[in-house]
Amino acid sequence: MAKVQRGWLRKKKYAEGMTWLFCFQVTRPSDGKRVENCKPVGLVANFPGEKAAWVEVGKLGLEKHLDNPVGPEPTFKEIAEHWRLRELRKEGIIGKKAVETVNCSEHNLDNYVLPRWGGCLAESIKPSQVEGWFEVLATVPQGTRKKPLKWPTIDKINSVMSQVYAHAQRQGLILAEMNSNPFRPPRLGGARCKSASDYEAKVVNPQQMVAILGELDKPKTKLEWALALVHGATALRPEECFALKWCDVDYSNNQILVRRAWSKGKLTGGKTRGSMKPVPMHPALADYLNEWRSATPYSKDSDWIFPSLKEKGRIPRSASMCGKDYLRPAAVAAGVINEGDNSRFGWHNLRHSLATFFGSNDVHPSVIQTVLRHAKQQTTTRYIHAVSDKQLEAQGLYLDAIKIRTTDPQPSGTHRLRVEHRVGEKSAEYVTA
Repeated sequence: MAKVQRGWLRKKKYAEGMTWLFCFQVTRPSDGKRVENCKPVGLVANFPGEKAAWVEVGKLGLEKHLDNPVGPEPTFKEIAEHWRLRELRKEGIIGKKAVETVNCSEHNLDNYVLPRWGGCLAESIKPSQVEGWFEVLATVPQGTRKKPLKWPTIDKINSVMSQVYAHAQRQGLILAEMNSNPFRPPRLGGARCKSASDYEAKVVNPQQMVAILGELDKPKTKLEWALALVHGATALRPEECFALKWCDVDYSNNQILVRRAWSKGKLTGGKTRGSMKPVPMHPALADYLNEWRSATPYSKDSDWIFPSLKEKGRIPRSASMCGKDYLRPAAVAAGVINEGDNSRFGWHNLRHSLATFFGSNDVHPSVIQTVLRHAKQQTTTRYIHAVSDKQLEAQGLYLDAIKIRTTDPQPSGTHRLRVEHRVGEKSAEYVTA
């Protein structure tokens, strides 16, 4: 029994050589039977002895795959590992999570939650204890970065623990009574957590976008120019935009198909199935894409639209490096961010920018939600930021209504500024009140 609960090692020959396998039993969802599963540890040549192989098992954290039975008085670690195996990594349809969500949840679980609460009895943890811990995370330096955690990160930790308890009660691992769950609704005495973020995304207005494109409109940065244009005009998520292939451009239906995502150097299934919907493509945008297709050396239907030239088109460009090396410097030159500004700014800010532009131009919220492909309108609302020009205009309407005159002799609303910017041989015109 100890061997089954702890797992065991086995050697097997593969093309790379004789390999150590960490073996363990899991419960098969289809019929509930216990069956063997395994994970590679490393080559026997690198770990000659079984003791060295077990040390590597510990370094790789492979014990988290163990599906051991949960006792009558489980610890938090026991119910958390049950959740990890049965819920977090599930392959079915109900409750399946995106790869990025799984990775983030496991990081928070392994680095913060289990070290603090893993050995505690699940039903002994009190809401007040959890709240006190959240305050510590927010004020005391944590981890290798030696900085306190931001509240949005703590809120994600709160979400992970809440999901663990909900799963444990759903599976009958702990009592279904309200008092057994410290993450019951706060109005019923559950743990509270600050969820509001102090972060305000920097928004790029059309004039600044023209300036950014102007900075990128050079022979050596044609790819980055097209990247910025597509991001700005479609509000695609970065992982979706960098994963586009030429076969995804549907010219006949004026749309770009979102079929896959590229994150951290590999393909993923995207944020959610509901988010993988086509985005509109204006004929003007289609023309610009055609120009880029005629310039890129990788123009086949099966090629990436934004390929890594260093990798000879085998994979897409890196979103983080491309943003750091090209988008940020262009944004500095356009006056969007200041030189030396270390705040977050990247491709995702262009998604916020289009939503804000639509919102300030009276586009119906349901249309904005459709373009951004959000499941909830509340999410879309968070992407629409205040625009100072619109705020001043609204304040001017109020001052006009109460007969407060300014030194401007012209009636309010009669001034219109026509601004024309040229980007290479392309031009864009905006009219602002």
